[in-house]
This record gives sequence, C-alpha cells and structure tokens, in this order.
Amino acid sequence: MSLEHYHQKRDFSKTPEPKGKISRKKQRRFYIQKHAASHLHYDFRLELEGVLKSWAIPKGPSLDPSVKRLAIHVEDHPIEYGTFEGIIPKEEYGGGTVMLWDKGEWESLDKNPLQAYKKGHLRFELHAEKLGGRWDLIRFKKEDKSWFLIKYKDSYAREDDDITTQKNKSVLSQQSIEEIEKNYQAVWTKTGLKKNLKKINIDLPSTNMPETISPQLATLVDKPPSGEDWLHEIKLDGYRILAFKNGKHVRLMSRNNIEWTRKFQIIIKAVEKIPVTKLILDGEIVLFDEHNRSSFQLLQNALDSDDNPPFIYYVFDLLYYDKWDVRSLPLLERKKLLEPLLTPEIPHLHFSDYILGHGEAIFAYSCDLGLEGIVSKLATSKYVTKRSKSWLKIKCLKRQEFIIGGFSPPKNSRSCFGSLFLGLYDKKGHFIYSGNVGTGFSEASLREIYEKLKQRIVTKNPFNSQPPGITTATWVKPELVAEVEFTAWTKEGRLRHPSFKGLRFDKKARDIIKEVEKPVDKINKQKIALEKQNSLNIKLTHPNKILYKEDKISKRELFNYYLDIADFILPFIKKRPLTLVRCPTTYKDCFYQKKLNETSFTALHPIEIANINQGKSENYIYLDDVEGLLSLIQMGALEIHPWGSRIEKLEYPDILVFDLDPAPDILWKQVVEAAFEIKKHLSEFKLKSFVKTTGGKGLHVVVPIQPEYEWDKVKNFAQVFVQFLEQISPENYTGKMSKTQRKGKIFIDYLRNQRGATAIAVYSTRARIHAPVATPLHWDELTNDIMDTYYTIRTITKRLSHLQKDPWHSFWEIKQSLRLDQLE
Repeated sequence: MSLEHYHQKRDFSKTPEPKGKISRKKQRRFYIQKHAASHLHYDFRLELEGVLKSWAIPKGPSLDPSVKRLAIHVEDHPIEYGTFEGIIPKEEYGGGTVMLWDKGEWESLDKNPLQAYKKGHLRFELHAEKLGGRWDLIRFKKEDKSWFLIKYKDSYAREDDDITTQKNKSVLSQQSIEEIEKNYQAVWTKTGLKKNLKKINIDLPSTNMPETISPQLATLVDKPPSGEDWLHEIKLDGYRILAFKNGKHVRLMSRNNIEWTRKFQIIIKAVEKIPVTKLILDGEIVLFDEHNRSSFQLLQNALDSDDNPPFIYYVFDLLYYDKWDVRSLPLLERKKLLEPLLTPEIPHLHFSDYILGHGEAIFAYSCDLGLEGIVSKLATSKYVTKRSKSWLKIKCLKRQEFIIGGFSPPKNSRSCFGSLFLGLYDKKGHFIYSGNVGTGFSEASLREIYEKLKQRIVTKNPFNSQPPGITTATWVKPELVAEVEFTAWTKEGRLRHPSFKGLRFDKKARDIIKEVEKPVDKINKQKIALEKQNSLNIKLTHPNKILYKEDKISKRELFNYYLDIADFILPFIKKRPLTLVRCPTTYKDCFYQKKLNETSFTALHPIEIANINQGKSENYIYLDDVEGLLSLIQMGALEIHPWGSRIEKLEYPDILVFDLDPAPDILWKQVVEAAFEIKKHLSEFKLKSFVKTTGGKGLHVVVPIQPEYEWDKVKNFAQVFVQFLEQISPENYTGKMSKTQRKGKIFIDYLRNQRGATAIAVYSTRARIHAPVATPLHWDELTNDIMDTYYTIRTITKRLSHLQKDPWHSFWEIKQSLRLDQLE
C-alpha cells in the first residue's frame, strides 16, 4: 500500500488537503465525500491496510439493488483525508468544493478483505449516518480500475430512491455543497490568474499566430481502445468551433472555415475575458436539454430564434498560446495549459474533462446515460490538421451526415414534405441513394427545411440511378447536409430505422462520405506508433536498417516494440544506473556502455557514482521517461541492464536476483525445477519471489525488497542462501564460477547482488538470433515448454494482449524485508 501517487498529484503548499501517512492502526473507517470538481461526483472510501481505498462514483450511491453505479478506482488516500471538508483551489489537482457526505464504519463479509479486494469483489456492511446494510464492490471485467457499487437487497434497500438528493447536507457542518462553497473561510488561493499565467514559459520557438487551421478529425471505430495511454471524453452533440483570439478581436470558425462569430456573441464575450492576448481554442458549442444532454436539434432551433440561449463552449484543446504554436506538444501537456484558462469566473466556457484509461467502462456508462458516445485520444499525440488514428470516435448508436437529394409530398396532417431522400458520394463521384427519413421533425424544422429545399428545386434526378420504390419526388440540388441517426445498414446499402437530427451548416456536401467503423484492434499499429513517436522529441535515423538479419527485424520495428511496451518496462529501468549493450549495425557486433558520453539526447541523464576500487567518480547513464527509453533505441541499444537500486538510494538495493545459469549438459526441466525450489525456500524466509526468462539459456528468480540494507549485506544474504542450496543439493547446484565445478550443475549467480552489478531488464530484447525478450511469467506458466527463447520481439506483444494483467503487475506493491537483524 502506498500514498506515492496521492503525494505526486498534490502541491501541499497550495492545497489544504492533508498530506497524511499510512496508518498503523487497523480499523474499518468509511467515508463518502461529495466532490464538485470539473464534474460532480462522490468519492467512496474504505479503510484497508492503513490507507483509504478510494473510488470515484459519478452518480453517487443508490439504494436501489437493480442499479449498478460505476466506480472508478483512484489512488489511495491517507486516513486523515476522510474527514476533510473544504475548497481545493481550482488550479490544483481535483480543484473544487469537497463536502463530507457520510461517515461511519464498514464490516467485511469476506474472511480476508485484502484478498477479496485484490480478486475484485468486496462484500461488506455499512454502519454510517446515511448508508447501511450490505453492499458489493465488483471489478468490471478486465478493467483494473473500473468497478460497480451495488446495493444488496435487504431492509435498507429502496427502489427508485435517490438518497443523494434527499440527504444533501454535510454530516460534518450540516451545510449543502453550495453553502460550503459560499461560506467556507479557509480557501487557499494563489495570486491572480493573469499574474500567474505570465510566468508560464514554453520550450518552443515563438511563431506568428495562424490565420486559419483545419481541425483534427477522429476515425470511427467499433469499440474503445484499451490502455492507460488513451484518454476518453464524452462525445458532445453540437457545433465544432475553433476560437481565434488576437487582442480584443475574437473570431469563431466552423470546421469548414466558415465564420460563425455573429451567431454566438455570448461565446465571443466569454473568450474575450480569457487573460491571454493571443490564443486558438478547439471545442464544441452545445445546448443542453431538460435531461442534461447536449442536443443538436435544440441548438439548431436556438440559432434561428431571437432569444439569448445559454450556449456553452466546451473546450477540449489548445492550439496556440500567447506566442507559441503548441500543436507539437503532447495532448496532455496542451490540456494542462488549457485547464487553468477556463475558470468558473468566465461563464459559458467549460473545460472538457477526460478520464485516462477505462475506455470500455466509460463507453458503457455514456451509452447507459443516453449519450452519443465517446472520443478517445492518444494522450501523447500532437495535433494534426487531418483525420487521424490518434483520435477515435465510438458511437452508442449509428449516426452520420447525409446529403439531401429530394423529398416526397406530405401525407395526412403532415405539412411541407413527407420524407427526405438521402444519399452519399462514392469514390468515383457518383451520388448514391442511401434511403429516406421521415421521422424526427418538429413543425418548426419542417418549415425551416422546406424553405431551404424550395430554393434548390431542380427537374433532374441528382442520384446516379432512380431510387427504388419512389414514384413521386421533387428533386433538389445535393447541397444540404442532414444528420441522421439509424440502427443499421441493410445489405442493399439502405438505412434501417432512420431519424432526422438536424441540418449541418458546418460541413460541406462534397466532404460527406460513408463512415465505416474500423476494428480498433486492426488499426494500423505502425501508424499509431508513428503518431506516438511524433509526439516525442526523438528523431529515428536509419529506420530501415536491419539489426536481426535472419528475421529481417529493422530498427523501426525495434523502436515500435519499445514504444508499445514502455509502460511495462519503465518501472524497472527508470531512475536506475544502466549498462547498455549497443549494436548499431547488427546484433552480432556489439559493445558495452555504462558511462554517459557527450550526447545530444536530452532525455538521458548523468549520475555521478564513485568507483570505490579506482578512487574516482564516473558519470553513469539513467533515464526517467519514455523519451529516454527511445533514445537508447536510437543509439542502437539492444540490451538494457539496470542496477538493483535507484539513484535516490543508490547504496540500498531494492531488488534481489538469483541467476540460474545451467551447464551445457543440464536439461531445461532441471532449470525449471531449480527455480521452483528457490521459490519454496525463499517463501520459508517469508519472501515472495517472481520469475522471468532471460532471453538466454537460464532463468532469473527476482525478489522485491525494501531498500534498507547496503549492498554488502544484501550480497551476503544471497551468498548464504546459495550456500544453503549447495549443502542440501550439492549434486544439482553450485555457487562457484569455475567451469570445472559447474559441469552437470546449475550455477546460481549471487554476484548479481553486489554493487555495480546489473541484470537484464524485464521486456528487454537480447542481442541474439530471433531477438528474444526477457519475459516475466506467472509461476504457473513456468513449464518445460517455456524454453529460453520462447518469447521474442514478435510474440511478446501478442502475449500481453491476451493477458488480463502483466504477470509482475504487483511487483512494486510488495513491501518485504530481508529481516537481516532477525537472522543474525
């Protein structure tokens, strides 16, 4: 259990939230805090293992057993946070008002609640001021952080009962969240926004602000992408608008570069208030209906009225800021620049919030709410002025634009027209009939559309052939664009159950094409990899150079591999001194490097380490992010060997490695048996161990340990352990390096645990034929079939895609000591 993520996300000099620490008292406290951040939600917290396990519940708890509430698992919080009530500054993480909505105790119905938590199903009873009875928290499918909170059917259950509305006062102050925001005195603030913004400096050359920009467009796919490198936003049903602010002059431009400034004066005035002289924003202007859903038809009707509707501009991207074109920055960095600009003091401007990861759960939740869908964006991507695979859209219902080619006469009480004839242009420029739509119109929209149709009436059929079944028609020039919702396409290419949603004046008829959902799993991986690479400051030279001749593995393929598995390997190599095996031309011609020479790679850093034997210091290499990792590949590094300690505690290792190196006459099954025997004896020392292939001829048994003992003591423990194995099985094991003494035995190398020694990193490639990969395994996967080169650069990513979790996902969560003081 750790509060590291909680501390990393907060600046405690600027927020009143408690810093806190892990509690040694084992209690079962329970809290719910109502949190009015960028989106209102309820934080559900259970005390377990000295911290508050926390879930963000967008709609709050429900007493109705038939209702499943989405609960996003967030970072652990300190116990002290449970009673926190107040205001977090808007510019800080989680900025907004926090109210203590409920508190009490929880009683586990599981024999081992920690084990139940890890398995993804907690059963418990609540004894609190508002909530009671049994509840269940259940993890959603394969998603680590997406859970459901469900009320068990008992005497506390209530159908159709909204307890969050009925009981909306704090159990601490007896105030509503609005009253807390108004009356709370201990509000921590920084100096004014304008003053603070002036301090921002962006490491980009200053450029003139562009006059026009074509917006980035999303690719339609069949399901959300998985992984933490994708962020997800609610897909809004409005007009896509780019806002250009140059001094006091503001322009609003549609996606097809038509100026809409006069239509949204209320938004113009809002953008004028942003305290930055020059900027370009990208977002969507919307209106909300009575169900709090954005409605395109409502928006369109409002544009034709003389009223002053409450338009809202949801801004999701920043393209130009002050004097910098920031489109080359990663998306998350652009959002961090954008969010502080959109303060509550400026009405009608909202920051379009997002969630990292959990795409499947967010999509399901948005569909349950009756929303249009979500937009998923690669968090590291640059902004590009075209349709891109780094932005994906996933729709709950099929919906797209069509071009109107004619209409039928009205029937019965219908006025103006009966239905609209719809079509799309194919790749050859032929206007193909797609079906007709006769529902979804209001009386006002019938009149509005009819007036526009009358201006475009022609005698000639604009479709490439006579639409089947149409006997009476009035044809029109194919210029008007209609947005239509439907359930499916028929085999004949016709719409099934279409419903009209509105006219689109922000899109040109000739730009409208049939949208086909692409399978997200088959999106060109190299394209995504290129877009990821373009978001980083890494230029890959000689990408087509073949490094593994037998398998034709190029530098580009190696680069893409490390880009794909960066999240898996980085926790084991970042902020550690590294030894590299560099092979710039081929895996057969390599050299070692551990010292940092003069380099143009800004993501590689020096750390001065004393060479005890030579009495001098040398600069070793370390890195701390994906750019550093990819810099190694640009340098031609085929192997990455980290130290067993981090740079901040260099003399105190946090990893123990037993390297099993079999003699040539040893069978693989003997190596497997040896690994299991080491695991068994380590468990007798109350040490949990992990196993990995090395991409060579042996195995590594690896133990995470607390960094509390110096290198010599850790090495001595490893040596004594190996000597113990020699004593109980001298015919099988040896700790001596001499080749004569290793014949017919497995050499267990404990010297991996001395100062300056390294071991191959998990997921690192090896400079050997077929590009084998050092692969972490579940213990139950370690069989006689798993040979040393079983996993290669071309098979490991498929393995990861089939696994629910990385086999070593809990490695750094384990806090265990060698307890050397007890062994002496």
